[in-house]
Amino acid sequence: MKLAFLSVLLFLNIPTLPKTGSIEINIQDLSSDKGIIQVLVFDQEKGWPESVDDAWMALGIPIKNGVAKKTIPDVPEGNYAITVFHDEDEDGLIRKNKVGYPLDDFGFSNNPSLLFGVPSFTKCSEKVESGSTTQFEIELR
Repeated sequence: MKLAFLSVLLFLNIPTLPKTGSIEINIQDLSSDKGIIQVLVFDQEKGWPESVDDAWMALGIPIKNGVAKKTIPDVPEGNYAITVFHDEDEDGLIRKNKVGYPLDDFGFSNNPSLLFGVPSFTKCSEKVESGSTTQFEIELR
């Protein structure tokens, strides 16, 4: 009886592991292998789509044969949206014209229409669930 009671106590004190999945980012048909793809992954609307400080993760993906691909493991369950741009000169900054439109190729998760301006976090987000991989196929414009 004491052994069973101790087993229950030990079981209750074991911390549960966080529920995680993974994100796979895939960008194809790049115009060149020069530079890298700069990526911001957001788990919230705050800072979307440009604030590096508010992004859940910022990373660069190398380009090989016109393709940039990266898998991010151990992503907590939740909604995520991604913004990317082709940083050919690898300075970490997206070049813009005088009215603020990007000169570098860029894209958003879910490839939304840009007819009405920058798409919302909600429009670009996908759910990451425990034990699964969420695919993000992003087209650059």
